[in-house]
Amino acid sequence: MFLKKAFLALGLSALLCAPVHAAEPVTLKFSHVNAENAWSTENGLIPWMKKVEEDSQGSIRMELYANNTLTKDNQAWMAVRNGIADMAWLPMGRYPGMNPLLEVIGLGGLAYEDAMDATERVWNILDSVPAAMKPFAANRLIALYSTDTAFLLTRKPVRTLEDLRGMKIRCTSVYVGSLKALGAVPVVLGMPDVYMSLQKGVIDGLICDWESVSGFRLYDEAKYVTDNVPLGMVTFCIAMNQRVYNKLPQKAQQAIDANSGRAGSLWLAKRFSYDSRGLQPEIAPHLREIITLSEAERARWSELVGRPLWEQWLADMNRKGLKDARTALDCMTK
Repeated sequence: MFLKKAFLALGLSALLCAPVHAAEPVTLKFSHVNAENAWSTENGLIPWMKKVEEDSQGSIRMELYANNTLTKDNQAWMAVRNGIADMAWLPMGRYPGMNPLLEVIGLGGLAYEDAMDATERVWNILDSVPAAMKPFAANRLIALYSTDTAFLLTRKPVRTLEDLRGMKIRCTSVYVGSLKALGAVPVVLGMPDVYMSLQKGVIDGLICDWESVSGFRLYDEAKYVTDNVPLGMVTFCIAMNQRVYNKLPQKAQQAIDANSGRAGSLWLAKRFSYDSRGLQPEIAPHLREIITLSEAERARWSELVGRPLWEQWLADMNRKGLKDARTALDCMTK
């Protein structure tokens, strides 16, 4: 009896003294279109991912699949839904028609001043227009934020409407109407195809921001920037598979939630988009000229891409039965 009790005591002591191993972190596969060493990845996306990992107290590990290695940018939404990727960064301009109400951000002559202002306005739409959130229901919307102010990067200088007319300009779908109104020829391409298209003369230029010029070294092939064109912006989205989210431990869910929604989107808009303005001094030596439209010339452009296209967009939304289009436009213009 004594020996039995002694063995029990020793067993209990060994159990109590055994090291406690923390649960292994859940690995989340994150799909991204840009290169891992691109400015926006290093300064925006990776810091956001690390922030989520730290907030999760070791319960999450994010595994980045950059440069379209897990899924193509225009297939990422379905890849998340089907479980090929757990999370993905998506350029919404590559998903024409998926969320027509949010395409309002691509109209010209709107009231926002920078990426954070535009992102606030996008979330005002999401909060006030349920139909704008509905297209995201298949996955979990983590963040939705804006590019910074767009400009033209071209192979020859653009100082007037006449210079732009007939030029083949790469864009995403939201800019097609504006470019046609200005007399240019819109060419919808993914960013990874732009460098070669410039090199081969397939396109004469593109609508972009400083981050994309830097990340894809587009200054090698296009040397002129026209920086105050009255064009709209596009949005980026981070989406997550809802089933994967539901299975995460509570600490992991809380970490993701803390870096999601309006607050997480504004953080990304600042780090990923607005801060890329700091790249201009680094890029400028590679360019021949940065052109600023005169007030009179810019007004000519605005007359073509402002209210006429707003009214056209409203009529198109009404034909599609999207009755809250006026509310969405008001969020962008007031």
